[in-house]
Amino acid sequence: MAATLLLAAALPAWAALGGAVSSVEADRIALRGAPAAGAQAAAKAGAARDGSSAQPSALYSVQAFALYSVQAFALPNGTEVREFVAAGQVFGVAWQGASQPNLRQVFGDQMYEVYLQSLKEQGTPGSRTFVLRQSALVVHSFGLPGNFSGQAYLPQQLPAGVSAAVIK
Repeated sequence: MAATLLLAAALPAWAALGGAVSSVEADRIALRGAPAAGAQAAAKAGAARDGSSAQPSALYSVQAFALYSVQAFALPNGTEVREFVAAGQVFGVAWQGASQPNLRQVFGDQMYEVYLQSLKEQGTPGSRTFVLRQSALVVHSFGLPGNFSGQAYLPQQLPAGVSAAVIK
């Protein structure tokens, strides 16, 4: 038991789709993210529009809705990463900007392997568009030099009453 705890403590604290809300901060640190100014402005505008509570943090911005929250931060190159959280778990992630974030970091090792296997099976290296739809993971990704966007989510962890369309 003690050996198991020591091993777990030695593993990196990478976030993962399905991981705890605290993993958002691990992503921000690993990706050298800063508060997303665009996300903060959007959170404030959304709060004014729909009565949600927007609470920009010194580390990332948070926009809270009735069934989920969005925690956003910006990478050094300006790419914005948004992680969707409900019941203390990350159920989705979206990105937009000059480059893709480190997908192993934001997907977590297990879901990243599912993603890589699908890339190999579809034979789409270098493709501008990638779509993966499985019961465990859904990914939509688009990219041109200097303009990347995408979203990924765990269908089985979408909160009841929340559409996958909010993950953007």
